[in-house]
Amino acid sequence: MTREHNFSGVFYPKDYGKLKASIQSFFSLLNSSFEDSKFLQMVNEYIQDKKILSFIVPHGSYDYSGYVSAFTYYLIDKIDCQNFIILSSDHRGTSPGISVLEHGTWNTPLGPVQINETMAHNLIKKSNAGFVEIDSFSFEIDYTIETQLPFIQVLKKNNFKFLPILQGKQDKKTCLQLAKLLASIVPQDEKVILISTTNFTHYLGYEECYAIDKKLISEISKMDVESFYNSLENYFQYICGYGCVATAIEFSKLLGNFDAILLKHLTSGDIDGKKSSVVGYSSILIL
Repeated sequence: MTREHNFSGVFYPKDYGKLKASIQSFFSLLNSSFEDSKFLQMVNEYIQDKKILSFIVPHGSYDYSGYVSAFTYYLIDKIDCQNFIILSSDHRGTSPGISVLEHGTWNTPLGPVQINETMAHNLIKKSNAGFVEIDSFSFEIDYTIETQLPFIQVLKKNNFKFLPILQGKQDKKTCLQLAKLLASIVPQDEKVILISTTNFTHYLGYEECYAIDKKLISEISKMDVESFYNSLENYFQYICGYGCVATAIEFSKLLGNFDAILLKHLTSGDIDGKKSSVVGYSSILIL
């Protein structure tokens, strides 16, 4: 099967040249900031020997979240890796629980990307009956994974494969089970990067958004799924991919990564100056 770029022209440019230029402009802006680029150069020194890395990255419109996303992809550019897992929550509510595509390609305006059939097959094979479902429909109508692929394509051309996963069920038990499954299918002799995508606080005032996001990011830095879920009792409605974050935390710990570093946090209000109702965006590295 081929999954087309259904949301180009909505969340990111549809034109090949404009899309590539848009992404490159975020990297240019980052490199022009002495403070940000120096910080990322320092972080880069700690990841070169890592076989497995996880990132939490936003999935908003490029105009709003593109610069924050660039902090994640700046580091991915420095890593020789051709295997990616992209995990997102199900925004339309159609996923039966955990949805996956098992074969084929996913097109963007920059060209086709090959789905990692080996990892998809192993994920389905190792899961309990009904836990992971082949579900092309949910991927057709959800935009989030599509927003990540052009960044990787600009950096890696088309020399990579990826496993797309929509996590409809975001309860703690599902997260722990999915993390264990993902850890079990990682190739022994190859590097793998897990990209878990979520936006943070939605549609609150600027100051309140920053306060809640600060608490959530602090919980993520503890790398404790139990503590993270306890904190979500008051905040789960504000972060769309909390289960994906929990999966990334547990996956990372199973593979020996116990530290989380905030790379960048901004809100839509920092971009357009409208601060009465904002969305929070964060790039976080787990290593």
